[in-house]
Amino acid sequence: MLLCGATTTIWPPANAASPLTDGDHRSFASHQQLPLPFPLLGLPHSQALKSQGIFRPQEDIESILYRFSTAKLRFLCENRMKMKRQGEENTTGTEEQHSKKQKLIERSSMSPPQLGIDNALLPISPIDHELALVTASRFQAVPLVASPTYPNAIAWSDENLVAVASGHVVTILNPAELCGPKGLIIIPTGKPLPIGVIERKDLLSDCMLPTCLSRDFRPCVRSISWSPLGLAPNAGCLLAVCTTEGVVKVYRSPFHEFSTEWVEVMDVSEILLTYFAKIRYGETDVSSSDCQASHLEVKQGHNDDHPVANLGIRSKDRRPNLQENHNLPLIGAKQYASRIAMLSSLVVSWSPMVHSNSSRSCSILAIGAKSGRISLWRVHEPECYSITQRSKPHVASLIGFIQAHNSWITAISWSKFVSDGSPQLLLSTGCSDGSVKLWRGYTDDLLKPTEDGHALFSLLKEVIDAGSGPTSVLSLLVPDTSPHKIMLAVGKGSGSLEVSTYDTSTGEFDALGSHYAHDQIVTGLAWAYDGHCLYSCSQDNSLHSWIIKGDSLHEVPLPSNILGDRISIDVPDVSDGCSGIAISPANLVVVVVRSFDANLLNPMYQVRSHKGAVEFFWIGGQKLESLLQKDPDENFPGFPNMDLVNWGRNILWSLNQYKRLDKPLVLWDMIAALSGFKKSEVSYLEQILVKWLISNLGFEWGPSIGTVLPHVCRHLSDLTSRQLHLLNVINRNVILCEPKLDNVNGKEQGSDGEERKLWSKLLEMSEKELRERLVGCSFSATLNLSSRLPVKGYNGNWQPVGLAQMLLWVANNDRVVKDYVKLLASEVKKIEKRYVAEEDQCSYCSAPVPFKDTEVAFCQADKIKQARCAVSMIVCPTSPTWVCISCNRRISNLAPESLFTLCRHPPSATLGQEGSANLQNAEVLSKPLCPFCGVLLQKRQPGYLLSTSPV
Repeated sequence: MLLCGATTTIWPPANAASPLTDGDHRSFASHQQLPLPFPLLGLPHSQALKSQGIFRPQEDIESILYRFSTAKLRFLCENRMKMKRQGEENTTGTEEQHSKKQKLIERSSMSPPQLGIDNALLPISPIDHELALVTASRFQAVPLVASPTYPNAIAWSDENLVAVASGHVVTILNPAELCGPKGLIIIPTGKPLPIGVIERKDLLSDCMLPTCLSRDFRPCVRSISWSPLGLAPNAGCLLAVCTTEGVVKVYRSPFHEFSTEWVEVMDVSEILLTYFAKIRYGETDVSSSDCQASHLEVKQGHNDDHPVANLGIRSKDRRPNLQENHNLPLIGAKQYASRIAMLSSLVVSWSPMVHSNSSRSCSILAIGAKSGRISLWRVHEPECYSITQRSKPHVASLIGFIQAHNSWITAISWSKFVSDGSPQLLLSTGCSDGSVKLWRGYTDDLLKPTEDGHALFSLLKEVIDAGSGPTSVLSLLVPDTSPHKIMLAVGKGSGSLEVSTYDTSTGEFDALGSHYAHDQIVTGLAWAYDGHCLYSCSQDNSLHSWIIKGDSLHEVPLPSNILGDRISIDVPDVSDGCSGIAISPANLVVVVVRSFDANLLNPMYQVRSHKGAVEFFWIGGQKLESLLQKDPDENFPGFPNMDLVNWGRNILWSLNQYKRLDKPLVLWDMIAALSGFKKSEVSYLEQILVKWLISNLGFEWGPSIGTVLPHVCRHLSDLTSRQLHLLNVINRNVILCEPKLDNVNGKEQGSDGEERKLWSKLLEMSEKELRERLVGCSFSATLNLSSRLPVKGYNGNWQPVGLAQMLLWVANNDRVVKDYVKLLASEVKKIEKRYVAEEDQCSYCSAPVPFKDTEVAFCQADKIKQARCAVSMIVCPTSPTWVCISCNRRISNLAPESLFTLCRHPPSATLGQEGSANLQNAEVLSKPLCPFCGVLLQKRQPGYLLSTSPV
C-alpha cells in the first residue's frame, strides 16, 4: 500500500496475481540498493531517490509504479541468474529454460504508461538486457565449435558472408543458410621468426617477459577484416586474418578448388619480414659483428638452450630444429624485443575502395603492431574477373608506415569522405594506453608509387589522450546526409563508451560524453542507419542500442521480434559473454557472437560441440527519433502498431540507400523481412511497396496497388537501372516467389490473382526495358572501341561479342525498340565484319543454331536445348559460366559497366554530350553483375560447398 497525500493506492492490484513468491518478497525487501515501497513518494527522500533513478520530476504515479515494479523484476532476474550460475538452482534441459522465459514474459506483460517521446529515451541499466531478450529475441542462431576470445570477432562482408573468429578457426557463414555448408580457415602453427638468437642469460630481462611467458598450444585468431567487393578473382571479398603469433594472411573463397577451406593468397607478414631484414630493422647502431652469423654452439643434449623464438611453441609433436638457427645472428635482448614488436601484428582493417581514372581501383590494408606502428598495404583489383582461369597472384605493395602511438595498436577503423572536391580517407587508431587519434590521407597520393616508404597520412585530431584506460574497439562513420561530419565511437576496456563528432568545415570537435554502458570490456561497436543509431556489446553479455538526440547519447530498447523465429538448430541460451557485433548490408539485422558458460551446458551432448553461438536479431523496428523529425508526416494508415510503422520507415530508408551506385546490391535481409510480412501482413507489404514506387516516380499517393502498377509500367524508361534492378529482385523473390492459394480449394484468390498478374506483367516489361538498355550500351561501347583501340587491344572484361544476335533482336522487335537504339544499330552495321560473329554453333555437334529466342537455343541437327548468355545472347559454352542466384540466368560475357550507371533510356536531350559520354565509356573494367537483377554473379557450387546469397 502506497500513501500519496489523501490518495491511497494498493500495489499490486488486488485482482492481480502477485508475480513474486514470499521468498522473493523477502529477498527483495532485504536488497540494500533499492528503497522499500512505502517511502517511495516521500518528499524527504526525493533527492536520494532521484540519484538512484527511482524518482524523476514531472512524472505521474502510474509511471513511478510501473518503473518500480520493473525494478523488482530486474532484481529478481539478477538474483536468479546469480543462483543459477552458482549451481544453487537445478536447471536440466531446455524445457525448464523455456518455462522460465515464459514466466518472465508473464511478469513483464504489464505495458508501461504512455509518457510521450521521451519515454523511449529513458536510460536502461545493464540488468535490463535479460528482460530485453524476452521481446528482442533472436530469430536465428547457429552454434560454434570454438569459443571467441578477442573483440571484434565477427564481420559481415559486402557479398553477404559472415566471418567469425573463434579460437584457432575462422568460420564463414551464409546467413541465408545457417544450416548449410560453411567455409573454414584453420590457423596452423607458424615457424619462429628468423630475426636472431639471444643468450640464455638475457631471458630474464624485463623486455623478454612477454615472449618468455607465451605458452599458447596453438595460435588463435586475434583480428579479422573483410575487403571491399571486387578484390578477389571472382569479384568477391578477400578476408584478412591476424593471429596471436602476429602473422597476417589474406584468404579468398575456394570457388575454383571445390574445397571447404579457404585459399591463402598472400602472407603479408613474410613480406614485412623481408622488408625489415633489408633495412636491418632500422637499427643504425648495429655493429658489424652482430650482423654476421653467430657461431653459437648448441649441444644436442641440452633442449633448454634452443633460441627464444621457439619458447612460445612447445608441443609434443614439434621439436625445435636447432640446425636452422646456426646462421642466425646473435643479438641483444632489447634488439630482439624491438624486432618482435615490429613484426608482431595485432589488428587488421581494410579501407573503402579507392578509385582512379588512370589506374585500377584499390583498397588499403592497415596493420597495427605492438610497436605502435601501422603499416599500410595497397592491393589492386585484378585485371579481369574469371571463374575458369587461374588469376595472377595477388600483390600487396607496402606504401608506408605511421608511428601512430607509443604502445600496442588495439583498434583501427576506416571511413571515406570528400573535402573541397577531393576524396580523402579517414583512419582512426586506438592504443592500449587509451589514446585515440584521427588521421587523414588523400586518395590521389595513396595511388602514387612510393619508394621511400613514407606514409601519406597526416594527423587530423588527437581525440583522446593517453592514460584513460585501454581502447578496445573503434567505429568511424561519415554520414551520407552530413558529409562534413565525422562520427567516432570509442569502446574502452573499462566498459565505458565515448562518442565524438568532428565538423571538418568548421573544425569544431564535440564530445557527446562518456557513458559507462557496460560492466566489462566493450567488444563491439557498429553504426546503423547512417549514424542515427549505434549498437554496442560487451564481455558482460549485454547488447545495447543508442541514438543521438541533440548533444547527448541516449539508450533505447532493442526492437521486438514481430516476424517470428527461423531457428532450426537447437542452440542453448546459456551465453556468458559477447565478443563482437556487425550490421547487415540493409541495416535490418544485427548479428552478435557469444561464448557459452560450460557449466550450464549438457555435459553429454553440448559441452564438446557448443562453445559459442552466432545470433541474429531484427532491428528493422528500431525507433529512430532523428528520422521522425525529418519526416513527421510519414505514416502507414490503418496500422496503429508502432512496430509496423517503424519497420515501414526503416525499410523505405534502406531502399533509398541503394540509390548510391557504390553500394552493392545485397538484399538478403530486405527480402527476408518482406517475405515475413507477406506471410502475416499482406496489406502492410503492399503499402510499403506502393509508397516506395510512387516516391521513385514522383506522383502522389495512390489508392491501391492495382492503380499504381499500371502507371509504373508506363514510366519504366524514367527509372534508373538501379531502381529497375531493385524492382525486379523484390518482384521475383517476394511477390512472385510462390503463389498465394486459397485455403479451401487450393486456387488463387480472385483479387490476389489479378494483382499477381499485374506484378508478372511489370516484371516482364521491366526486363524488356533492361534488355533494350543492354543492347544500346553494347552498341555504344562497340562504336567507341572501334574508333579508339585496335581490334585485339581490349581493356577490362567487356568484349564486342554477340553483335549479330543483338542486331537480329533489334530487327525482330522493330515496333517496340526506341529510335535511339535503332540509330546505334545502323551505325554498328557499318563497322568492319570482324566485329560481327557468324551464326551460333552447337557446343556438342557444331551444327548451326538459329536465333529465335533470347534465353534458349535449339540445335538444328539433334534439337539439343542449350542456354543462351543473358548478356550477349550467344550459346553458352560447356565450360562453367557465371550464374545469377536471383533469376538463375547463365552469363558467359559480362555486360558493360555503363548499363548499371544509366539514369534513364534513351539519354535525355538535356544531358547533351555528357549523357552520350556516359554510354560511350563502356569498355572499362566491369564487375560480374546480372544485367536484369544487378546482383553479383557467381560460379554455381555443389550443395556441400558454401556459396553466397545476395537475395
